[in-house]
Amino acid sequence: MYDKIKELAIRKRTAKTKEEKDAVKNAMFSLQNSDPIAYGEALERLIKETTNRLDELTVSEKMGEVTKIVSMSYIAQNYFGKTRSWLAHKLNGDIVNGKESSFTEEELYTLKMALNDLSKKLGSISAVL
Repeated sequence: MYDKIKELAIRKRTAKTKEEKDAVKNAMFSLQNSDPIAYGEALERLIKETTNRLDELTVSEKMGEVTKIVSMSYIAQNYFGKTRSWLAHKLNGDIVNGKESSFTEEELYTLKMALNDLSKKLGSISAVL
């Protein structure tokens, strides 16, 4: 059941037409109706696995292309008083001096506030153009 649901989830993400999406939806309903308990257990397992994978992502992976759009140098210098390489190590979870580099709770809060501040600044610029 688990493998079938996983396969259907992949098909749903890649489906382009309404017909393809409807076919996946119908197959999911069919699986659910065939064995509701096994379906629920398999779905719960997939949700837990997905949540675990999200937790394992580095901050850089979570930020996606924002790290390419926004100057990480600017954020490092103006919000942390550090170098771009310091921020890059933190974002990527690099091993520095034998330890994985990660954000403290305070640093993560600072990063969130920096991104919010930049968002407001960009928004105010677009409003006056």
